[in-house]
Amino acid sequence: MDSDVFRPAILYVDDEKINLDTFVRAFGGEYLVKTCLSGEEALQILKDENFPLILVDQKMPGMSGVALCEKLVELTPQSIRMMLTAYSDPQLLLEAINRGHVHDYIVKPWKKSELKPVLDGAFKIYKERAAKLKELTQKAAQAQSLQEQVDEMTDFSGIIGASSGLKPITDTILKAAPTDATILILGETGTGKELLARAIHQNSSRKTHPFIALHCAALSPTILESELFGHEKGAFTGAEKQKPGRFERASGGTLFLDEIGEISESIQTKLLRVLQEKEIERVGGTSVVKVNVRLVAATNKNLKDMVAKGQFREDLYFRLNVIPIQVPPLRERKGDIETLAKHFTEKSGKQIGKALKLTSEALNLLRQYDWPGNVRELQNIIERASILCSDDEITPTDLNLDLSTTLGPEKIDPEKLEQKSLNVRDSIKKEEAQELAKTLREAGGNISEAARILGMARSSLFHRLKKYGLI
Repeated sequence: MDSDVFRPAILYVDDEKINLDTFVRAFGGEYLVKTCLSGEEALQILKDENFPLILVDQKMPGMSGVALCEKLVELTPQSIRMMLTAYSDPQLLLEAINRGHVHDYIVKPWKKSELKPVLDGAFKIYKERAAKLKELTQKAAQAQSLQEQVDEMTDFSGIIGASSGLKPITDTILKAAPTDATILILGETGTGKELLARAIHQNSSRKTHPFIALHCAALSPTILESELFGHEKGAFTGAEKQKPGRFERASGGTLFLDEIGEISESIQTKLLRVLQEKEIERVGGTSVVKVNVRLVAATNKNLKDMVAKGQFREDLYFRLNVIPIQVPPLRERKGDIETLAKHFTEKSGKQIGKALKLTSEALNLLRQYDWPGNVRELQNIIERASILCSDDEITPTDLNLDLSTTLGPEKIDPEKLEQKSLNVRDSIKKEEAQELAKTLREAGGNISEAARILGMARSSLFHRLKKYGLI
C-alpha cells in the first residue's frame, strides 16, 4: 500500500466464512476489505500488506484471537486491532486491552448502524497516529541532519586534512578545549579559523550552551559596542527596548570574535575589562552584568607588531594570547589539497544528489594552484564545479582555475629585500620599490599577505616586484 495515500482498508480474520461474507456485504462498498480464515493465514498476508484496521475473531481453532493480536503488536504495530466475540470473557479482553494488544472489542452479533461509527473512529485514530509518527520522523531526520552538521564542524577532516604539520593544532585543540583558557587563532582569511573555534566549543564542557560568533571588522565601532555589550532602552536613537549583547547571549558557552585586530581602542579597553572582571556594562546603562563566557578570538593581522606600533593594547594582547594557534595557509600544506578536495566533492555530491568524483587531471590542477583564498576558496571552487559539471566527474575545465596568479615564488627572504631595493636608480621607482619591500617585510615575505595589505591583486604585486628586481 502507498504510505502517502490513506486507504481505509480492513483485514478481517474469522474461522466462519459466513461471518466474513456478511461483513463484506455490509462494508465492502465503503472500505477495502480483505478476509482470511485463520491467524496463521493472516500472518502470511501481513508479511506483504499493511492494513490500518485489523478485526479478529476471538474463538478460532489453532491460534486464538488474543494470541494473534499479541503477535500483531510486533508485526504491524501501527495498525488498530479490534476483537469480535460472541463469547463474553471480560477478564480476558480487558487484559488484552490493558497490554495494548487490542484497542477495543465488539460483541457479536453486530448491527451495521452501530459498527460503522466504531470503524470510522478506528480509522480516525489510525490517521492521527500516522500523522504524529510522520511528524516525529521528520523531527528525528532534522535532528540527525543538525547532528551531522555539528559532527562535520567538529571533524578535523573538514579543516585540517592529513598533513602531519597540522597535528600540533589538533593536539592543542584537544588539550585546550576542556579548559576555559582564552584562545587566539592566527591565520590568513579562509584558513578555517571559525571552524576551529567551533571545534574547540564542541569539545569543551560548554558545548551544550550557545556558540556565538561576531565578525568585528564588518561593524562600525558604535554598532560593534552595542552588539558586544548590549544596550539599555533609550541609549541612542532607535533603541526602543533593552537588548542583550553577544556576551550575554553566549552565557555559559563560547563567544568567537573574528578579526579582533580591527576593534577600536575604546572597545579594546572595554574588552580588557570583561576578561579581567568577568562583567559588562550595557551601552547607556549604569549597572554591571556578570558574564560566564569562554572567549576565542581570531585575526589575520600580526597583533604583536600592532602592539609594537601602539595600534593594539599590550595588556589585551597578553589576555587574548593565552593559547595561540597558528593556522598555516593551504599553499604551505599541499598534502592537504587532495584530502580536502575529495571531502568537499563528497559533501557537494550529497547535497545535489550526485555521486561525484574528481578526475586525476583535476586533482593535479588543484595541486598547482596557489589558493590565496585558502580552504574557503577550495570549498567554493568545488561547490561551483559540482553544480556546473556535465556528468559525475569534475574535470579541469569545470574548475576554471587561473594558474597565472600562481607563477613565481610565494615567499622571498626578507633580509635580501633591502639591498635589492637600493639597486633601483629612478627615485620615484626607488620610493615605490622601498614601500613594496617594506610591506613585504611586514608580511614576513608572504606575497599574498603583502598584496592584501596593499589592496592589490597578488599577480600585480608579483609583476611589480619582478620589475624592480626584488625577486
